[in-house]
Amino acid sequence: MTALDLMVAMDFSPHGKAVLRVARRFGRTLDAKVWIVHAVSPAVGVASCNGGRRDRVAAAAEVREEHRLVQEAAATLRDGGVDAVALLVEGPPAKVVLEEASRLEVDMIIIGSHGYGAVARALLGSVSAGVVRRAQCPVLVVPAAKKAP
Repeated sequence: MTALDLMVAMDFSPHGKAVLRVARRFGRTLDAKVWIVHAVSPAVGVASCNGGRRDRVAAAAEVREEHRLVQEAAATLRDGGVDAVALLVEGPPAKVVLEEASRLEVDMIIIGSHGYGAVARALLGSVSAGVVRRAQCPVLVVPAAKKAP
């Protein structure tokens, strides 16, 4: 039995590898179980009248690829000596992260921040900011690496 449960919110952006490295370090150091959670978009085109079959086929292929990636992330952590489980959950990312964190009773959420800035956050919202505001447990935000000038 592990002492702690951690959750990694994974989006497979280029910054995702840095988030995974932090999760591996915390998982090893704390002897924690790490849940890797990826939110997948609802099936596209299911109710579409315009080329619906093609949309469903493309959506299914996308979900299969995301499933492969989240399983690969968990395998990477396991190869590094961390107890890791991958979860692919349908829904909006912030909502999925918060609901799964509650359901799994995790002790901490590890999430990346893309560093898009205040304007993008105001217009698009920010998954990490939404999670930080509403989480019932500590949230570790891994900042995006600064680009060289």
